[in-house]
Amino acid sequence: MLLMTKKEWKNLARRLRFSPRKRHYIASLLVIVVVVSLVYCTVTSSYYCFDTGVEWKVNKFCKRYRTEGASGYLCQDFCSWDFHCPEPSLEIHHPHRFQAKKLGDPLTIIQAVPNENYEKLFWVDSLYQKEHYPSETEYENIVKRYITNKYNMEIPFDKMRSLLRLSHKQHVSMFHNSMRDSWNLIQNHEYAMMSMFNEKDLFPFVTGNCGEVFASEHLESVDFDEDRYYFTKHIDTDRWRYHIKVAVLILDYIEELDQHEIQMCHVDLTRFGINNNRLKYDDLRFLFTEYTINRKLSSGSHCTRDEHCNFMHCRSECNVEKKWCESTVLNNNVQIICEKIFLGTERYPGILITQRTPDRLAMLLKRCANPTQDRDVSRTRPLGVSEDLKKQLYNELTSIYERLATNTAP
Repeated sequence: MLLMTKKEWKNLARRLRFSPRKRHYIASLLVIVVVVSLVYCTVTSSYYCFDTGVEWKVNKFCKRYRTEGASGYLCQDFCSWDFHCPEPSLEIHHPHRFQAKKLGDPLTIIQAVPNENYEKLFWVDSLYQKEHYPSETEYENIVKRYITNKYNMEIPFDKMRSLLRLSHKQHVSMFHNSMRDSWNLIQNHEYAMMSMFNEKDLFPFVTGNCGEVFASEHLESVDFDEDRYYFTKHIDTDRWRYHIKVAVLILDYIEELDQHEIQMCHVDLTRFGINNNRLKYDDLRFLFTEYTINRKLSSGSHCTRDEHCNFMHCRSECNVEKKWCESTVLNNNVQIICEKIFLGTERYPGILITQRTPDRLAMLLKRCANPTQDRDVSRTRPLGVSEDLKKQLYNELTSIYERLATNTAP
């Protein structure tokens, strides 16, 4: 190894030294790169929605669609629609959800992006590197097994066609593309829930798809003035009556969810919407069949306290001796609605906490949000609300609404 003399080191350093002008150019370039990177990360953020980011995602999809093709009757004019962030914004950001207008009619758009649990439909042989797909009958059986395993539900024959959305059956390569798009949709939890419960009219209905992007009914969000919560609990009679009416509609809706064994694990007031006098909930990421959520909560994951076994608003408990989660969901939909929507907190009071709230209603809401007495606790869920308490709350709300309607009648 040759060692350099001190003079040689100085000559090398002099040759590598940048002039002040070069240093200025390099520093400016670095600043520009950092700024561009920050802007790009912000626009395409997974935590905030920007219309620019929505346009970027749609343009990226449309470019791929024009190159590779996609199935679905929405593809014909999908890329010409107007797209923007969801209105109102979601409490928990959904990076693959946005809003569109088709001939002036609003639609909710969701892209079924594969996650870490994605299962491939085809296999590739090692010799020819060719993709091999199942037949149509084999694919139907794959979907049936998948839905049964994940949701514990059977798919009737007459529902398979609308669920699968297969097309181009006479053209092999296009049919395989259609099958691949269909499989992406079915593995999307929101698409599966909307499709499986479509005839129950519980959730927005799917209007069509283009590849792994699907459109659903857009709901008119319930109208609440959230700003009032920051300053005062004052509310006029008409608004108070509206709050009572919506609360009754939500309890009716919760009753339907319970009948179909569907559990809400996160609830956001702005996601309730009304179309044709029908209340629905449109953020299905955290709504599950009881079978699905119970399997998720009792998965045996490591824990040291009960909070480690919870999922969002769904509560469970930890087996402290074995240090793993093995319990099913312990609270129920009514308890979650009372705590998060009706009662709220001191800083963010719920829709039923105003200067007009009667003492009996306030007492029922506190019992409902935190049921501790034996008479208030559900027989099947130790942290849930009993049928008797739910009935008392429902009767109290309808009684208040009837009195308000009588007092304001002309």
